[in-house]
Amino acid sequence: MLRELKDRSGLTLRGLEERAAAQGEVLARSTVADMLRKDSLPRPELPAVYVRACGVEQPAAWLRARERLATGIHDAVEVPEQRKTVSDRPLWQRPSVVLAAVVVAVLGMTTVFLQGDVLPSAQLLPLVSAGSWATIHAADAPDLCLTEGRDSSGRYPSEIAALRPCAVPGPRVFLQPVGDEFTTIKWEHPVEKVIGCLTVIRSGPAEHLVEPQNHCADDNDDQLFRVELVRDQRYRFRSAGGSACVGLRGGAVVEGAEAVREPCADEADQEFTVDLTSSGRVQPIVDG
Repeated sequence: MLRELKDRSGLTLRGLEERAAAQGEVLARSTVADMLRKDSLPRPELPAVYVRACGVEQPAAWLRARERLATGIHDAVEVPEQRKTVSDRPLWQRPSVVLAAVVVAVLGMTTVFLQGDVLPSAQLLPLVSAGSWATIHAADAPDLCLTEGRDSSGRYPSEIAALRPCAVPGPRVFLQPVGDEFTTIKWEHPVEKVIGCLTVIRSGPAEHLVEPQNHCADDNDDQLFRVELVRDQRYRFRSAGGSACVGLRGGAVVEGAEAVREPCADEADQEFTVDLTSSGRVQPIVDG
């Protein structure tokens, strides 16, 4: 719900930082990005500053919701209203709270945060049903392409997706449609000709980075992306969950920057251009 609040505010991470500063408060972009990336509860002092920056004048309901979740009281948690009707009014002009149920599952140990499953409407990258070979460029650095790289921290030894000069040989990229909305990003190894799907890593030292994995599955949300038009032939790769996009670790569009799943924002590191070609086809992957 904190992620959805940011989406409704229409503000970027930088915009939230600047609005908080204008209100005499401190809200670092990196802190917000870290909070929205995780599924754990934020520290108590952070939500109040954050929701005020998002335009909520009275954050008490959000703080009570956090307190009740932290103390294990999960029934009838007060949360901001999430209307189903269309409205042009800003969020801070709407009624602030209603009662909503927070579901507890897995023997009462897992709190499930309510998030909308409906992805935003956007024009998608046009792909033929059979898929297309492609080159993915950083929009603000067209000589850099999303290709095979390494974790700059040295903590993860395997290949990951990162920006490198487009002239440097690397895996061929194939965009394969899945249904009407989603796309898998397949890599063909330049030597072994093995096909793998780019997959977001969920845990460990490379958490949220993106790596090629041999097993591709149409029902794996960590391999599914909506390639959405932002503007002027610039696209973002939105994860199937809806609130996260592929960006660059650290936010800098530079050589070596690793692809990372992070909260969607109007930032240059989440914008790419895509060159499609029609030559060649990816052969089906047979497990085992």
